[in-house]
Amino acid sequence: MGSLGSFGSTMRTRLATGLVLAVGIGATVVAIRGVSSRADEAPAAAGGRAAVAEVGFLRLTRDERGEPVALETSVVHYREKRPDRAGRRPLEVDLVGAVHVGSRAYYATLDHLFRDYDAVLYELVAPDNARVPKPGRKPSGAIGSAQQGLTSVLGLEFQLEQIDYAAPNFVHADLSPKEFDAAMARRGESWWTMFGRLMREGMKRAERDAARGRGNDIGLGDMFGMLFGSGPERALRLRRMMAEQFTDMEVLTSAFGGEEGSTLITDRNAAALEVLREQIGKGRRRIAIFYGAAHMDDFDRRLKADFGFEPLETDWIEAWDLRSPQPAK
Repeated sequence: MGSLGSFGSTMRTRLATGLVLAVGIGATVVAIRGVSSRADEAPAAAGGRAAVAEVGFLRLTRDERGEPVALETSVVHYREKRPDRAGRRPLEVDLVGAVHVGSRAYYATLDHLFRDYDAVLYELVAPDNARVPKPGRKPSGAIGSAQQGLTSVLGLEFQLEQIDYAAPNFVHADLSPKEFDAAMARRGESWWTMFGRLMREGMKRAERDAARGRGNDIGLGDMFGMLFGSGPERALRLRRMMAEQFTDMEVLTSAFGGEEGSTLITDRNAAALEVLREQIGKGRRRIAIFYGAAHMDDFDRRLKADFGFEPLETDWIEAWDLRSPQPAK
């Protein structure tokens, strides 16, 4: 039994790590070549809303029985602490975290939300003069094809096919391919080394969970059912498994963030914040940064330390429905 449990844990970690890379991080590679609810709201205070001590960017909600209900991403609202001129409207920046495959309603909610910003800074490793992806465009390349296949397997939609990147307030805020390659070369990185870092962190997480008695091993029957089954039940089981892995952002931040950093998160975030400075200089007062959820811890730290912003409140948007289907009456 122990060997089967160990096999299940190892297989689960490897499968989940590969899926996280393809869906959570790999979507940034594709870029290269809804229900909203209020949560963690700050109490009202004299002169406006009070800052909050902690923020979150991705969560798994459960019902009273502990069953998964939804995977949700957040919109965290920030405001500058001290406007530089009396009477001037304070700058507002929202971190709009995303998962790169989600429900059609999820992306419709985001598209509607983006209309209210002066500028939406988006991730896309491409030259500034590159044609932006349009809704309905199919991704290209090996990873793009893999992600396209995952949308079918998971019963979800792909971000590039749903979001209107041609909207007039959308602003490219990322590295160019040459800049990206140069940054990787400076760090001695490659796609293989990044995948290895992610795998190592995933295995460390599995070992920590096992030591704490928090193992969530998947039986061989479940594994084969998810890999070779079909229909809505398989899609739901896969979504639930991936949601459990997604919400442990420590794996991603440990692999690609921290003091050492990485091209994938640290350098690209720095490029986005340079564009933020440019947009502020052009008089934009309400700005969204629309990036994958794995980038948000680093953005949060830099907005506080380098820009003097403070988080005020968080809105949550349902990205994946994880509810069990209701029995037919």
